[in-house]
Amino acid sequence: MRSRKTTPIAVAITLLAVGLPVLAALWLAHRESRSEASAQTQFMAGEVLGRAEGMADQAMAAYRRMRALTTPPCSDTGRQQMIAIALDYSYLKAVGHVADDRVECSSFAPGGDGSRLGGFAYTSMSGVRIAPRADLGTGKRFLVLEKDDFVAAALPEVLVDLPFNRIHISSGVFGRSAGPRLAGNGTFDPAWRERLGQAHQATFVDGDNLVTIRVSSRYDLAGYSAIPATYLHARAVAFALVLVPIGLLLGGAGALASLYLVRKRASLPAVLRTALRKMEFVLHYQPIVELASGRMVGAEALLRWPRHDGSQVMRPDAVIRVAEDCGLIRRLTVYVLAQLATEAPAFIRQHPDGYISINLSPSDLHDEDILEQLRQLIETPGIAARNLVVEITEHSFLDPTRASRNITAIRALGIRVAIDDFGTGFSGLSHLATLKTDYLKIDKVFVDTIGTDSATSEVALHIVRIAHSLGLTVIAEGIESRLQADLLREQGVEYAQGWLFSHAQPMEALLRGQAAA
Repeated sequence: MRSRKTTPIAVAITLLAVGLPVLAALWLAHRESRSEASAQTQFMAGEVLGRAEGMADQAMAAYRRMRALTTPPCSDTGRQQMIAIALDYSYLKAVGHVADDRVECSSFAPGGDGSRLGGFAYTSMSGVRIAPRADLGTGKRFLVLEKDDFVAAALPEVLVDLPFNRIHISSGVFGRSAGPRLAGNGTFDPAWRERLGQAHQATFVDGDNLVTIRVSSRYDLAGYSAIPATYLHARAVAFALVLVPIGLLLGGAGALASLYLVRKRASLPAVLRTALRKMEFVLHYQPIVELASGRMVGAEALLRWPRHDGSQVMRPDAVIRVAEDCGLIRRLTVYVLAQLATEAPAFIRQHPDGYISINLSPSDLHDEDILEQLRQLIETPGIAARNLVVEITEHSFLDPTRASRNITAIRALGIRVAIDDFGTGFSGLSHLATLKTDYLKIDKVFVDTIGTDSATSEVALHIVRIAHSLGLTVIAEGIESRLQADLLREQGVEYAQGWLFSHAQPMEALLRGQAAA
């Protein structure tokens, strides 16, 4: 009789021990997939809107300058002035003057004269008329903004072609008050505008998509990002395939399962904070050599996050991206500069005329505090301004005014500046010609194609000629073969780094190798 009573209890306990972890795992899988997708859409909508606002800022500035022209815009002098205006802005590809919805003249020169804009989609609340896909006689489609018979044109894909975008995410920009999508890729439903209401931001499920919309506080613009429900389902299944077996296997071992789930859900920002507190990041140094002599002239400081077995916890570029996203980049930069202050003097004692190059993120370059941090570094005994080079990427020029101001201030300290990864961003030649820098580094993606039949095999050589015409010293990155080194040296490239010469290594190993040499 007693066994009859205890059997249902045992069954109930067994079902609870197995069922509750499984149900919890399914619920958690759904929650994690939704949370991940919401974070992605919110971040992407903000990035797209930020670019759209940057383009609008530049268009407004261009309008003011064109209205202030003292000569007719379509005169030879006026056309030259418009070309100069277009080159000053990273988002704008052309400016011009229109009449009766036709381009009278533009910075594209005569090729675009007489082009019909193809009709304006709508007029914003500030009186700017917008043509999302205008043909200016170049064979490409431009996003054109017109005000007071002046136009500014940009490539719409620049607003949504983000380096960290994902294929499954739709994103774009539309007029807040009316009008169609101005730029974008993937799915867009005009009805989303009504779902937003009067809010400045909203995240909602609409049919087959999870959507986030963010509204500009300064322009009649809104940025959006959407993830299809099929992706959410796939991500939930992926999470479930991990979590449900854990529940089935561990059953009543709830404490162990909870510990696993807590570890599984630990956020990257928390992990980075812990790594900074425990000083788990280290600097490795890759030599920079003079191609003509093979002599080492400097070394680039590269961030590493090693495990005990020597492998890397996370790629350095991923660490920087996460630190940027969660607001830890300033702490990470301070950490790197502190490490450099400790390790660089030994290198400089062995190489008094050499230098260490350090990488600054876009956020660093736009932060006024970086100047004080660099000033403190060059006041460290054993480190002089001539022994430092700051490397910045093209993505740092999204706010060209502030970037230019800080670059000028850095060079005023006596620290040289290098443009890194040239050709992989959106800034173009206008910034290269106007910013005062010292070095230009050719990205490995172009070096790899030198001497091959690739369509980009000539790009590196074109970059070399451009740099020399602007008085810049060239450093080639990622050299892995003697053929690459010889071809670049013949083209006048002064310096290089890559596995052909040395891998990045700790300062102690670098100094031992140089002492042995």
